[in-house]
Amino acid sequence: MASTFSDRLKLELMETGANANTWGTNTNNNLDVIDAFAAGYLSKSVAGSTNITLTTANASDTAESSNKTIELTGALTGAISVFIPAVESEYNFFNNTSGSHNLKISATGHDANGVVIAQGAKTTVFCDGASNFNVEIISSTDAAALGSGTIPDARFPATLPAISGANLTNLDAADLASGTIPDARFPATLPALNGSALTDLDADNLASGTVASARLPTIGTDKGGTGLTSLGTAGQVLTVTAPGTAVAFADAAGGGIGNNTVTTFSNDGTFTADSDSQFIAVSVVGGGGGGAGGIVDPSSNQAGNSGNSGTGSSFGNLLSTNGGSGGNGSTNMIGGNGGGGSASGNVVGIASAGISGSSGSGGKGGLNTGNAGKGGNGGQSSIGNRVPNSRGGGGGGGGFAYAVLGTPSYSPTTPVTVGNAGNGGNNVTSGPNGSAGNKGEVKITEFIT
Repeated sequence: MASTFSDRLKLELMETGANANTWGTNTNNNLDVIDAFAAGYLSKSVAGSTNITLTTANASDTAESSNKTIELTGALTGAISVFIPAVESEYNFFNNTSGSHNLKISATGHDANGVVIAQGAKTTVFCDGASNFNVEIISSTDAAALGSGTIPDARFPATLPAISGANLTNLDAADLASGTIPDARFPATLPALNGSALTDLDADNLASGTVASARLPTIGTDKGGTGLTSLGTAGQVLTVTAPGTAVAFADAAGGGIGNNTVTTFSNDGTFTADSDSQFIAVSVVGGGGGGAGGIVDPSSNQAGNSGNSGTGSSFGNLLSTNGGSGGNGSTNMIGGNGGGGSASGNVVGIASAGISGSSGSGGKGGLNTGNAGKGGNGGQSSIGNRVPNSRGGGGGGGGFAYAVLGTPSYSPTTPVTVGNAGNGGNNVTSGPNGSAGNKGEVKITEFIT
């Protein structure tokens, strides 16, 4: 009868009466297989990215899977699996590859149950040979057997034992965080040192040189000093505190205004106060009305076109003005009315109406302030003032309002509206066109500490 072979080591199981005159040879083959699996060593290259299956053979000590210890070498270009026979067995593996890719040991046909061996690791792998053929790493390792590598923090106890450093050698002084170096550790003659980085020096040991101002202590008033550690802030003065026993820096009596800024709005916008603003002075002027168009021949009983009214200006809801009215283009050449002004809210200010226009002349803005908001001039004839009745009515001046506002009566950001000027009226019968009024204006003077 033919021989059979064991499942695990593939030893030849000879049938009784078979293999006459070859029992000795066959037995020696079996012993060689046992010897290889007990102490055999294999170095195998697995370079690349292709899975590897260790060879197996019946009664053969040269099969790769017959070795106890297997070293895997070569540069990996991708993750691979190394397959061992799916029977109960135990191997020692050394992952001596390079390339930073995973290497997994798996039972043939059961790659999902394999285990990854880190590069550089030496470990024992056990295959249970049961229904699931799990491959497991035996993780119990004696730290006394470690020849290299790093022990992870989790392997140390929560509290390390007290260790004496009496036998430690080759210590680096740069690693000392506390303690005192004994005199014996210093050379007999100390080198010349730069003391620029030295701290906690004792002034009693100074024999020469000059002490920097920053190293001097605060001098008390009893020794002619101020007793202070700083110079206060800009604009402060040195005062004697009550009852006259100390000095201090304080704001000058009555405070003070360091500077001011003027912001003029000729178009709508938003005023943003300075963070150090103390109070503001605001003037608001409405837009002037346009003058009416003139006529060449007053006897024609024709009227020029009236001028357009200007629009009002405002500073938030605190100050507001009206625009001046346009000049009248009727034959009686009536000038436009001046616009009004008002101050509302919790403010103290003044307001006035603009001056009404007259025949041919526009009225000025309220309080005649720099002609801002002046009404438009009335149109004039081709022969000028010699025919005064040819002129149209002048536009009315824009209203005026003024107030001094302190915080917090106005918002840090305040909307500003600037009135537009009224357009002048067109002529008739080749008379002159009326002039446009002046545009309104909002001017803010901000007083800042």
